[in-house]
Amino acid sequence: MAKILLITHVQPPAIDGGSRVIVKVGEYLKKAGHQTLIISSNCFSTDDFTKPHRPTALKLQGSIVLPVYTILHKPLKLLSKLFPIFGIFAKGPIFKYLPIVKIIKFNPDLIIAGPLPTTIVLYARLIRFITKSKLLINASYHETDADFHNKLLLSTLKSADYIWTLTDHETKYFSKHHIIQLGNGVDPSLLIKKNKVLPKTPTLLYIGALAQHKNIEQLIIVHQNLLNKFPKLKLIIAGQKTLYYPKLKKLLKLPNIKVVFNFKTNALSRLLDQSTILVSPSTQESFGLTLIEAWARKTPVVGLNIPSSVELITKSNGGLIGLENIEKLLKDETLCQKLGQNGYNYVKAHYLWPNIVQKICQKLF
Repeated sequence: MAKILLITHVQPPAIDGGSRVIVKVGEYLKKAGHQTLIISSNCFSTDDFTKPHRPTALKLQGSIVLPVYTILHKPLKLLSKLFPIFGIFAKGPIFKYLPIVKIIKFNPDLIIAGPLPTTIVLYARLIRFITKSKLLINASYHETDADFHNKLLLSTLKSADYIWTLTDHETKYFSKHHIIQLGNGVDPSLLIKKNKVLPKTPTLLYIGALAQHKNIEQLIIVHQNLLNKFPKLKLIIAGQKTLYYPKLKKLLKLPNIKVVFNFKTNALSRLLDQSTILVSPSTQESFGLTLIEAWARKTPVVGLNIPSSVELITKSNGGLIGLENIEKLLKDETLCQKLGQNGYNYVKAHYLWPNIVQKICQKLF
């Protein structure tokens, strides 16, 4: 059995799809009998590295949770606007120290790090140099993020033994590298075992960070306009505050909007079961973990016309593209049920964590 070191931004209860991939794959690798060690920051979210979690919130077995220099994050963000090379340092934790001795003693066979574009891959590159381990980077690529074109980041990607891609679109972009296309995953326990019963009150659900690129303002505008035709239509926004949250506070107080902060993992299925449609208004996604989570509960989705969402929705036939199609789904219960079932079948066939981890083991060990 192999020794695997996993490095990422944050660990639960912080919300971040890219980090959740790393933590979750670590859990399943451990279940498969491999020895794992996870290193992450003690921070509140990948957007705000100035707010550490309470120490008791992150006591996870087999993990090293490191403190960061909180005072550096905001100055680096400002500096990166003038000098883009600093962008990668502004987007990730600056650890106060690295447990090099523990890492050398652990002696990993493989390092799995991500997501990009962040300081995490720089730490992974350093540790790979010290330990001579193989390196697998989860790129989480989306071309609208200017930091993906950072020269330091690109050289780090080229130095990796393998790149873990999430979509065909991403695989095509990194085609000259050693690719392992695995996608993202859900726990089999999330799969609903009965037909979905649509809620009596039509409900839209957003899940994710309350960040600028998530385009929540546009979703709220669409929701408020739809109240003219669907007076009882609810919008649930479930996620985590970020540095952008103060700009959303007034909008979140508009009629028929409910906000759920820092919900527990076991509340995910309940939120999805209480919703008619999962809406992903984000303008920037590398995959869209919430889409496959919704399909695991037979909930149809609506996403924007961005490569990752278009690819997933087209392949699965589990939803529609464009926020204007929310109204179409609200008017057609049969279509909702059909798309939700299609998405469920697709996730069950392609995106369960045990199957993804099995592919990793087959490719690398």
